[in-house]
Parts: sequence; C-alpha cells; structure tokens
Amino acid sequence: MAGWSLSPVLFADQIEEDLVEMQRSIVIELVDEITIRAPIDSGNYMANNIVSIGAEDYSVNTRLDILGTETRSAARSALTDLKPFSTVFVQNNSVYGEIIEFGGYPSGPSVKITPDGFSRMAPKGVYGISFIAVTEKLI
Repeated sequence: MAGWSLSPVLFADQIEEDLVEMQRSIVIELVDEITIRAPIDSGNYMANNIVSIGAEDYSVNTRLDILGTETRSAARSALTDLKPFSTVFVQNNSVYGEIIEFGGYPSGPSVKITPDGFSRMAPKGVYGISFIAVTEKLI
C-alpha cells in the first residue's frame, strides 16, 4: 500500500504560505495592469481602485491619483493581513467606474469619447482586459 514518505502536516504551513504569496502576487499584478490601463483625467478613477479582503468596500475616495503610485501602494497595504483561502475584492467605486468599463458616456462622440460612449483612453474598458492579461501570464 502506498503512503506518504513525509506527513502532510509537516508541510501544510508551507503550502498555506505559498498560497498566500501567490494570491498576493496575482492581486498586485492585477492592480498594476489596472493602473496601466486606467484612463487619466483628474485622477479620481485611478484613486478609486480599491482592494479589500473578505468583503466588498463600497467607500469612495475623494483623493486624486494621476500616476497610480498611491493606488498601488494602498493595494499592497491592504494585502498585508492576507490569510490563506481569503477572498480578495478589487473594485472601482468612482462614479465613472461602470461607464469606463461598459461604455455609455451620455454626451456622445467627442474628443474624449468613442461613438459607443467609451473613453478613448480605455476603449475596451479596464478591468476585463486587465483580468485577461493577468490570467494569460499565469497559463
């Protein structure tokens, strides 16, 4: 009969640590992709990319972040207490969030907007293509 040469109890903690580190790196990579692809005007949309653990965070930031530096730093800080098997949420609570992702700016074509109502800086949205980019790196 086959058996374990080493009891799983002896390496379970290492597996959990590796799991947390992998999850942390995936979330950081996702936030990096989001900040690269985010359209920038006032910096409100960028500053409202929020990372939370265990539950959604529906707060809205009033600060502005044009470069994405503060947003990436806040994401890393939010992940310091990450535990194994936690659910991590990455969301944008800006009033522009859904419009940037799904289109529908009401003012129609202009210099900043495509005919379909998307931001010309993010004509395919931000979150969907960022998620695809990160998952392709993992394959």
